[in-house]
Amino acid sequence: MKIGVFGGTFNPPHNTHVHMALVAKQQLDLDKLVVMPCGDPPHKKCDVPANVRLELSRLAFGDFAEVSDFEIERQGKSYTVETLRHIASQYPDAELYLVIGADSLQSFGNWFCPDEIARLATLAVVDRERRTSVATVDRIRRDYGARIRLLSCQPDALSSTVVRLRFEFDLDNSHLVPEAVNRYALEKGLYAEYRAMAQKVRGYLTEKRYMHTFYVVKRGQELASEEEKHKAFVACLLHDVAKYIDKQDYARYGFEQGDLPDSVVHSFLGAKVAEQDFGIHDKEILDAIAYHTTGRPDMTRLDKIVYVADKTEDSRPYALSHLKRGGLDEQFVACLKEAYEVCLQTHCDSMCPLSEQTVAFYCPEWR
Repeated sequence: MKIGVFGGTFNPPHNTHVHMALVAKQQLDLDKLVVMPCGDPPHKKCDVPANVRLELSRLAFGDFAEVSDFEIERQGKSYTVETLRHIASQYPDAELYLVIGADSLQSFGNWFCPDEIARLATLAVVDRERRTSVATVDRIRRDYGARIRLLSCQPDALSSTVVRLRFEFDLDNSHLVPEAVNRYALEKGLYAEYRAMAQKVRGYLTEKRYMHTFYVVKRGQELASEEEKHKAFVACLLHDVAKYIDKQDYARYGFEQGDLPDSVVHSFLGAKVAEQDFGIHDKEILDAIAYHTTGRPDMTRLDKIVYVADKTEDSRPYALSHLKRGGLDEQFVACLKEAYEVCLQTHCDSMCPLSEQTVAFYCPEWR
């Protein structure tokens, strides 16, 4: 008997998860596929209760797989080796396959008891982004005696992170998750912590600018630590909220443009709009909004996160790879230099003095 085990947080399960499961079942010719929602994942934070993710998994996989509550019913952290021990004890004569993604194979050595996992099951790698190298496969085989099967799958970079963010932005997910999962998430109000604020922001922006904001939030979440994620979300969500406010309305926010160039007005006005219209009083968030175009000397981490997220979000029509190298500080300096050079080329006659001061502070020997 051939049994496949497909585990994950499934927060939420999406169409690519379903496709991966079907690929594994078909290409491995499995007699049984067990989908195992993780109870308490040791490697990531999960705010959605385990029983909710179990129900979402049943809705997504229940037609062709057995969805198990074993890890959810256990107390403590969920470790794959314990799950495999459990299934091996239930089916002592079965041939076990552990269905994983390419990223999991790369980090396999960091798992709990990788040697035992390799003894208990063949690693069935669904490489949906074509990232599995021969060197990685050889290393895992050599170091852990692992049996590895590479499964063919259509390239796809969809993630639960993107799906959750789309729910937050009230964007259609019907083409990304199974219909029953989409309906359940909407009916139960899942992934909606910031939805009301995002819907309000949408009324201030064009649809194109709203999607830019979506990608800035996505990038900001990638840059932020777990402790920074809330403030980064709010600051990135509101960073362009004043982009289309008419000059005749500036006075309503107690804002005077003065000598500020038109290109940076929305940043400083945006902080006032965030405070007055959205009830944001956190000075760190308001400052990050205010300085996301000019920067300023001695910036906070949140300032830099919003600045870099705005310059390196995925929909930007220019090359990004050179701006994403290194840590946050390195990325910030790279973005600062490139933005300054663009300003010199396009509107050097209206350069904001604060931009000059920022470059002088962070790149004193560059200019």
